[in-house]
Amino acid sequence: MQKFKDTYIEDEFEGWDGDTIYKLDDGSKWELISYTYSYSYTYRPKAMIWRDGGRYYLEVVGMPDKQEVREV
Repeated sequence: MQKFKDTYIEDEFEGWDGDTIYKLDDGSKWELISYTYSYSYTYRPKAMIWRDGGRYYLEVVGMPDKQEVREV
């Protein structure tokens, strides 16, 4: 797995919730593709996109696990 990009969530982050779309500071949008729920409120947290073959994962500082996402 290799780091694809370093950025920040554009606004409020309220954890993982189903098929939520996360907007990043660089203008990209990433959709959570598996149903996961974990609440944690943070304003503009640091985020990293990781690439593993053809899959992408979103890591948000303060959350315990990376979650699989796709760019929309």
